[in-house]
Amino acid sequence: MTRDELYFKLREKNIFGRRYFYPLISEFATYRGLPSARKENLPNAHKLADSVICLPMYHELQTEDIDRVIELIKTK
Repeated sequence: MTRDELYFKLREKNIFGRRYFYPLISEFATYRGLPSARKENLPNAHKLADSVICLPMYHELQTEDIDRVIELIKTK
């Protein structure tokens, strides 16, 4: 399952993760035209931006909520 597939799967169940490093600063209009912002110059950054997700984490997060997130991740 890709990061985005998981992201939207969680959202369907009202579980809100966050896509980290998304979008990359190099994709902002201000930087997009710079030679240093070309995708081939930033392969590792793009790989991370396409794969990292932050799962819900907060002080009041209950064990039942954690188990629910785990089960959603385990199902394909």
